[in-house]
Amino acid sequence: SSSDAASARDDVQVISDEINRLERIVGDFLQFARPPELERQMILLENLVADVGNLLAPQLAKKSVRLVQEPVPRAWVLADPSKMKQVLINLVQNAGQSIEGAGTVTLRVVLARQALLGSSSDVAIIEVADTGKGMSPEVVKRLFDPFFTTKDGGTGLGLPIAGRIIELHGGVIEFDTQPHRGTTFRIVLPRASYHEESTPNTAH
Repeated sequence: SSSDAASARDDVQVISDEINRLERIVGDFLQFARPPELERQMILLENLVADVGNLLAPQLAKKSVRLVQEPVPRAWVLADPSKMKQVLINLVQNAGQSIEGAGTVTLRVVLARQALLGSSSDVAIIEVADTGKGMSPEVVKRLFDPFFTTKDGGTGLGLPIAGRIIELHGGVIEFDTQPHRGTTFRIVLPRASYHEESTPNTAH
């Protein structure tokens, strides 16, 4: 009968969803277990930020979340473009998911000189700031623990993988959060300032 066919179809859907979920967990786990090989090149940060912003703005807009891209100062980093994109996409999607109802995710880049891994460096800081619900102290403590997740269907490996990728680039991920006010994640990367000086017409 048609109801048997329908229930068989439902079963197939459940099984296929489950297989997809397992594949995602295994994929994330392998990526976490094996540090990725970086294919570094000179990246202009404004291009990276614009690519990710333009990719995700429509997705966020569906949830009535506005993605604001502030003008990015001119800065270069030596980095793997696809890995950096992966990290930034992860942070922007997390930011969007932390917002219930309407809100804003802001992408900005700040140039600074600060201590990075024990020495004072010229850094570029990519900030992802959201007006979401913020994180509780319990969540903050476990934020970079593998397999810890607050999301249905999350593998809990997004941030540990992001942290590992940024570490391999000689950088760090920092964050500030305030319950009910929002969270700001910062990707702090060493700037390739020698490259900026050797390129003609570089604006400082």
